[in-house]
Amino acid sequence: MKKIMTFLLFMLISGSALAYDYGAPVTNEIKDTQSVVYNSLTKEWFRVDENNTKDAPTPDEVVFTKYITKGSGGYSEYDTVDKQYEAGEGSTYEFLDGTELIAYNAHTLKFYKLDFDGEKITAKELTVDRVQKYFPDVKIVKISQFKNNKIELTKKWFKPKSFMLLNDTKTDFYKYQFENIKSYQLIKGMFEIPKNQIRQKTLVFSHFSSKDKMYPVFQIVVKNSFKG
Repeated sequence: MKKIMTFLLFMLISGSALAYDYGAPVTNEIKDTQSVVYNSLTKEWFRVDENNTKDAPTPDEVVFTKYITKGSGGYSEYDTVDKQYEAGEGSTYEFLDGTELIAYNAHTLKFYKLDFDGEKITAKELTVDRVQKYFPDVKIVKISQFKNNKIELTKKWFKPKSFMLLNDTKTDFYKYQFENIKSYQLIKGMFEIPKNQIRQKTLVFSHFSSKDKMYPVFQIVVKNSFKG
């Protein structure tokens, strides 16, 4: 028994910090005041920066400069020399995947592929399979899988595991946050359970801890399992 307790204590101390390693292309972010070019003929996006020696835009190309809106929401806006455009479905984060511009909305927990039709920046929601390719080692948890706003998940004993909430419903999660996770995540719906989590973990995803029926509280219980 003493050896078991010593081992469990070691597991608690070691690996207590866990941070998901976001790789390319998710980290290939379009930042505030950076510019991108959209080619309406090939439907491709290109980054423009100080190291880019790209020629002046052709008649088929439109140059956009990104700005993050001030105040609540932190939405992305893409401006040309004479017009302002919302980045699709209220995007809050965008990255380049090759010549595709991918957007994430932290308030709806959805991913989109962006294009430009000459009048507005359009957004096509990504499939679960497409999102999974960007996070191959993450367990995607669809909102539709919750029953009465609760869900039970498992992870393997003494192994860390990353999960991500992905919204496949019409529910809005504006200003929702995890009550008992302090670490910042690039993708708001991401949460991680460290390998030293011996007891089951209950996470609460809520709108400022509100109990208002307009803002339902979502509970996520993660248990250890030998099967993972």
